Amino acid sequence: MTKIKQLSLHEAQKIAAGEVVERPANVVKELIENALDAGATQITLYLENGGKKLIRIVDNGCGMSQEDAHLCFNQHATSKISSVNDLESLVTFGFRGEALASIAAVSNVTLTTKENINGNEASSGIKLELDAGNILKKESVSCRPGTSISIENLFFNVPARQKFLKKKETESRHIIQLVHAFCLDYLSVHFKFFQENKELINCPPTETIETRIAQLWDHVFSKQMITIDTEKTTDSFKNIEGLKISGAISNHQYFRYDRNNIFLFVNKRWIKDIQLSRALLRGYQNVLPPARYPAACIFIEIDSQQVDINIHPRKEEVQFLHPRKVANLLQNTVKKALEDNLSSQIQQTVTFKKEIPYPSSFAATSQATTSYTAPQTYKPFNFDAAPPVHSPVVLKKSIEKDFNSPDKDEQKKQTIIDSYETTKIVQKNYELIGQYKKTYILIEKKDGLFLVDQHAAHERILYELFSKRFKDVATVTLMFPEIFSVSLQDMQTIAPHLAIFKQNGIEIEPFGDKQLIIKSTPVHIKNIKLSELVQQVASWIKEFEQPDQEAFFKAINEKMHAQMACKAAIKAGDILTKEQMEKLLEDLEKTNNRLTCPHGRPTGWLLSVYEIEKKFKRITS
Repeated sequence: MTKIKQLSLHEAQKIAAGEVVERPANVVKELIENALDAGATQITLYLENGGKKLIRIVDNGCGMSQEDAHLCFNQHATSKISSVNDLESLVTFGFRGEALASIAAVSNVTLTTKENINGNEASSGIKLELDAGNILKKESVSCRPGTSISIENLFFNVPARQKFLKKKETESRHIIQLVHAFCLDYLSVHFKFFQENKELINCPPTETIETRIAQLWDHVFSKQMITIDTEKTTDSFKNIEGLKISGAISNHQYFRYDRNNIFLFVNKRWIKDIQLSRALLRGYQNVLPPARYPAACIFIEIDSQQVDINIHPRKEEVQFLHPRKVANLLQNTVKKALEDNLSSQIQQTVTFKKEIPYPSSFAATSQATTSYTAPQTYKPFNFDAAPPVHSPVVLKKSIEKDFNSPDKDEQKKQTIIDSYETTKIVQKNYELIGQYKKTYILIEKKDGLFLVDQHAAHERILYELFSKRFKDVATVTLMFPEIFSVSLQDMQTIAPHLAIFKQNGIEIEPFGDKQLIIKSTPVHIKNIKLSELVQQVASWIKEFEQPDQEAFFKAINEKMHAQMACKAAIKAGDILTKEQMEKLLEDLEKTNNRLTCPHGRPTGWLLSVYEIEKKFKRITS
């Protein structure tokens, strides 16, 4: 008996579907590309349950005849090429004839189409219903010109693949980003997007990328963007014939915590290219803080002979003939655009800001104001005026309670007393010298010179307090609730997890489709910019696809506490009085895990007497 078996065409198509269709977003991509290839100027997408239950695309393209409607579901049936030689001059999206056949093999499909070529409209349309690639029903129908195709119950007949689909919010997020890419790429097309019968995107045709960005996000965001165009420059680094880069990039004042607003297009195709992304980020070198990312919409136009679009099954990657030259042009274009924009702003600036001598994290006013804020005394956070859990007062009460308990033996009593004694405030065994470079606190100790990083130290103090007492912290209702905009992807990410914020004392609610409103916050962080914290948490949530719920909440809470501690802590460059420095050192002495900040950086460093004397050659060994 032979071991090798010939798979049936039906089974082979289901397996082949995995090369083209990995998740609902891949289906949406293929169907929108088909609509664009059909010359559609209006495309509407309907989604249910993140595309797992329903994906429906309606377009006003040229439609199909009854014969073509049958043929389009056959494998390798295509109107785009006749031979492999046609690939060199291909300008359409689809050409292999695999997409519809693969999609139909793993779903229930309903196709309604009516042909209209150059105004010659067919007398009637055709409707086909398919189950796992098999045509169950066909009929002539009266319908508008164009195509409507519905994909239901994706992977219903491939359970092994269906179980790897992510939750609704995750799949929706991928589809929203895809729709954004098409909207940015095709300004002349009217795109609409409905999710659970609710309109989320409505982008009428426009002539400029700035207007499209405002349609997708808002006018505030669009004003942060700088347009770029290599055709308007005569730079020496432009050295590939026919190569052009245009689009829009965010200025030096804007940043995100993830790469989701970076869109790269090559010859009208949205691609994902690591080398181009790195080139873009190199253009922002020394402009953005570490682990922060810009927004960008980059269009690269290049001769089709200089790029291969056929290296990826889903055509998400391309291969350039001269990749380094393309990357260098992108990097230099971005760098020059940022420099020119900054120079123009500096020339227009005629106002000056006064230096605020007190740490901005303790001041009620913004850093941008010119008003003076008087120094205050450094104080640790007072959680409802209750002493910290490691306070000697708390432990002493616990000891008294234990002494009155008859079941405690003498040894246990002594252990409790010892633990109390070790938590008494340590007598000062150092001499405070002062502050160095407004960042480090210098201490003279018996064994050497000790340097304390004031930001890292304060971060650790706050983190430990947040971790132990934050659920019980007093909150303050904001007289003027903070309303801020988020992207659709971030809204899809954050909305199911608002309980995380609530349990940390931050009350947030959706305010429309693209805005959140903060109604209350813990009293001790009311002056930090919570909108940035929310966006940071959104980027962390995206790291977890389908995690263990308990581990997920634990990880997110730890990151939130670390981030809030970082935002609220004293900063490098803040001037501290002697009393503030002493209080900070005293609090650090009583804090657990005081050797490092929550991010792992050391809070202090000892320059020993031995090292000092060796530098001055007082000792030679």
